[in-house]
Amino acid sequence: MKRIVIVFSVALLIAAWFYSDSKTEAEVTPYLKQAMPLAANFDKVSGSPPTFKAIDTDGQVAGYVVFGEANGYGGPLKVAVAVDPKGKILETIIVDNKETPAYLSMVMRHKFLEKIKEKSVGSAFELGEDLDGVSGATISSGAITEAVRKAGHDVGRRQLNLSITEKQENWQIGLPEIAVILLYLFTIIFALVWKKPNFRNYVVWASIVILGFWLNRPISLSYISGASLGYFPSYHQNLLWYVVLFGGVGMAVFSGRNIYCAWLCPFLGVQELANRISGVRCGAAGAENKLRSTRNILLWFGLFLVFIYRNPALGSYEPFGTIFGFTGTGLDWLLLSAVLVAAIFKFRFWCGYFCPVGAALDICAKINRTIKKLVNNGPNKLIKEDAHELTN
Repeated sequence: MKRIVIVFSVALLIAAWFYSDSKTEAEVTPYLKQAMPLAANFDKVSGSPPTFKAIDTDGQVAGYVVFGEANGYGGPLKVAVAVDPKGKILETIIVDNKETPAYLSMVMRHKFLEKIKEKSVGSAFELGEDLDGVSGATISSGAITEAVRKAGHDVGRRQLNLSITEKQENWQIGLPEIAVILLYLFTIIFALVWKKPNFRNYVVWASIVILGFWLNRPISLSYISGASLGYFPSYHQNLLWYVVLFGGVGMAVFSGRNIYCAWLCPFLGVQELANRISGVRCGAAGAENKLRSTRNILLWFGLFLVFIYRNPALGSYEPFGTIFGFTGTGLDWLLLSAVLVAAIFKFRFWCGYFCPVGAALDICAKINRTIKKLVNNGPNKLIKEDAHELTN
């Protein structure tokens, strides 16, 4: 019976993925007047990217509105850029996005879009060069920058006949990237190569500082679901995103063990610290086994919502951003408080019962073990001996 439920659940997820992939894009014309309110009419002059010539009340060309798109933290982010006939940017508005609301609101609070105004369409539009990113929302601000650059450069070359040379993207490798790479390398060495569990606590504390409070970059369901939809941010500017996600998934797939959750998750460290301070351990073995399946159910519902609406932010409910980024709604803070109180009495409360990332990485690790058993024992013996493991 369990095997039937699993097959049916996977089939529903696949159907949801294909359903969302077939949905048409939202109409962009309603945003034209918002981008250039003084224009009387708009004539479409290009479809890729969508570009419209703005005509004023005297029948003269008032400028252009061009739409650009780039992948952000949660998926595609689309902007409308209004440009005057000389190539100066008049307005930038966000037309559509899949970002986590807390990150996007941070970008808006810092008035990032205002910094783009008055720039020439031929500008580099590169964080750290002619624009400063928003700390804590680097991926979102980087996606806006990339979308504006694509739109501005295209309208400058094709409509304004400007000579614009695309600058080769530089790899963004700084202290954060180096720190995370070293953290992952030390984990691989101590956990898999040397097999020194005594070093685990040092790695966990380092992760709380680095992946947690400093960078606010733990693996979340948004990372996993975004990658499942093919939403990958620029690897030149977002190397950290790739290291964190594929480092955690890679260790699980190639080692058959969920190393990230056991050694690297900063929220695991916070829960362990809370429980060690209290010294209380509660829980009944029978109830625990039943509750652990809650993680898989929450993972499924989260992915289903993400696939149906093609929005990774919808399936992410983890309290990571709230505690490490100090941002969130009242409901987010309420959830975090409840989890931390529960962690005082129950060791790794969130990890054991509610974490969708842990469930996903456990599945990745199980793939490795299943393949090994399939190779060593053959398919028939595997089905008989390992049915219970595969269905839990």
